[in-house]
Amino acid sequence: MERGFVPDAVIEEKLEHMQAELFLYIDRNIEVIEQNLPVFFGQVASILEKATVKIPDAAHDEFIDGVAFHIFGVSRRISDQKFVARIADLAPGIKRNREKKSGIHVAAAIHLIRIGKFLEASHYLKPYKKHDARVGTWYAYCHYALYKDGSQEAGFNPGNRWNYAKLARQAMEDLSTWKPRHNLIVKGILTSAKWMEKPFWVMLFSAVEWFPEEQWYLNIGIKIGKEDANGVALAKMLQIALGRFPGDMVFFRESYFSNFDQGELDGAIALIRDMRQRYPREVEPVYYGLRTSFFMPGTTFFTEFRTAAEEVSMPSHVLQIVDFSFEYFKGQQAPASVCLEHFLESYPGFDYFAHLLDFVAFRCEAPDQKKAVRLAVFTAVDNYCRRMLQIKEN
Repeated sequence: MERGFVPDAVIEEKLEHMQAELFLYIDRNIEVIEQNLPVFFGQVASILEKATVKIPDAAHDEFIDGVAFHIFGVSRRISDQKFVARIADLAPGIKRNREKKSGIHVAAAIHLIRIGKFLEASHYLKPYKKHDARVGTWYAYCHYALYKDGSQEAGFNPGNRWNYAKLARQAMEDLSTWKPRHNLIVKGILTSAKWMEKPFWVMLFSAVEWFPEEQWYLNIGIKIGKEDANGVALAKMLQIALGRFPGDMVFFRESYFSNFDQGELDGAIALIRDMRQRYPREVEPVYYGLRTSFFMPGTTFFTEFRTAAEEVSMPSHVLQIVDFSFEYFKGQQAPASVCLEHFLESYPGFDYFAHLLDFVAFRCEAPDQKKAVRLAVFTAVDNYCRRMLQIKEN
C-alpha cells in the first residue's frame, strides 16, 4: 500500500481500473460466479483489502454496490427471486458499513424493473423511497406499471389494479412532503441505467398534473433534467414552471440559463425583458442583459443595459469588469486592455483577478486555443460578477 498522502483523483483512478478488471472477470465467468457467490464475494473483499491505496469507506462500499449491479446486469438468473435475495444478503457482508444495504437493494430493483418484475422491485425500493427522489419515483412507477400492465409475479392480484393506481399517486404525493434529495442513493454506476429514465419522467410529469400547486416536482425535474442533459424534459419542465409560477425568480433564472447555454439568445432576451418588467429595481436581470450583450451583434443591447445598470446602482468595480468584457468579446483588444488597467488602478485589492485576466486574455496567443481562452475569460468574469452581485447559483 502506498504510504503518505494520496490524492482523491489517484484513488478514484485506481478504483476505476480495479472495477474494469473485475467486471471483465464477471463477464467471462458469470456462470461459475453464480454457483459460488460466497467465494466470489470473498475474493472481492480480498481485492479491496489488498489495494495499493487506502480506500475511503464510502468509496469502498460503493465499489461493492457496483459489483452487485454488474452481476444483476449480466446474470441470466436475475428473474430468480432467491438468487437476487442471496446477493442482496451476501454483498453487504463485505462492506465496512454492513448495515448500508440501500445501494445493493436499489441495484437489484433497477434490474428487476428492466425485466418487468415490478412487485419484487417495489419491495427492494420501499425502505428507501423517502431518502432519494429517484428511488421514490421508481417506487411509485412500480405500482403504476402493476396497474397499467399487470404482472405474472406471485402475489399480484388482478382484482386490486385500481389500488395499485392509488398507491402510485400516493407515493408521488408523499415525495412532495418528504422532499428528498435526488443523489443520496442513486449515484455512481446506478445512474448508468438509462432504461430508468422513462419511469422517472412518466411519474414526475404525472405528479406535475396531479398536484399543480406543488413546486417541488418542478424543482427536482429541472435539476435532474440539467444533470442528465435531457433537453426535452428540461424545456417542458421550465415551460410548465413559468406558466404556473410566473413570479418565481428561480424559474426565470433556470429558463434564462437554459436558453443562453443552448445559444438561443432571442429566447434569453425575451426572458430578460419579462424579468425586467416584473423586477424593475433588481440588479439580476440587468446583469443577465449585460452578459448576453457580449454575444449580440452591435452595441444597442449593451448600451440599453449599461444604462439600466447605473439606474439600479450596480457597483462600479463590477461595471468596469463588464466594460472590459464587452470590449474583449467584441474583439477590441486595445480598449479592453485600457479598461482592465483602469480597473487595476481603481481597485488594487482585486489585483490578483486583474493580473489573471490580463494573462489569460492577452498573453495566451496560441491560435488553436482561442475558443478555450475566450471561454476561460467569460467563466472568470461571470463568476466574479455574479458573486459580487450576490446572484444565486442556477
